[in-house]
Amino acid sequence: MRLRRIPIAGWRRCLHEAASFDSKGEFHAACLLDSGEGVQWWFRNDPPVFRIPTPAGSFEPDFVYSRVRKGQSRIGVLEIKGEIFWDGEGSPARVKSRAASAWVRAIEASEHPEKWSFALVLDQDAIEAETLDAMLAVAQDREF
Repeated sequence: MRLRRIPIAGWRRCLHEAASFDSKGEFHAACLLDSGEGVQWWFRNDPPVFRIPTPAGSFEPDFVYSRVRKGQSRIGVLEIKGEIFWDGEGSPARVKSRAASAWVRAIEASEHPEKWSFALVLDQDAIEAETLDAMLAVAQDREF
């Protein structure tokens, strides 16, 4: 039985009653966000409401979340990506990831009151992570 794209309820910190997922990695990432230390809220960006323009088209990250760590609040942008899509330096996934990193750096350099971060985690790495911090530590691309 596959649960792909079937909304799953029962979240404590999700802004939606239910969320659907495209992969086991996304589902596991949601579980880590929901139980993650300092996570105030998260949402699955599906359907996409949060987009970052890139040279390869709009980047619509899988998750957006708010987390407080060491007294500092941060908005996180998280993408879970299958290894097959991460292949090749010029792949659309890599182009979009670099653009998202640049977007976060631009926000950080501005006088925006919120601090932002970005991380792209490969699907299998998300599945194997035991905590949110462990998952973010193995991100392929990150800005925080």
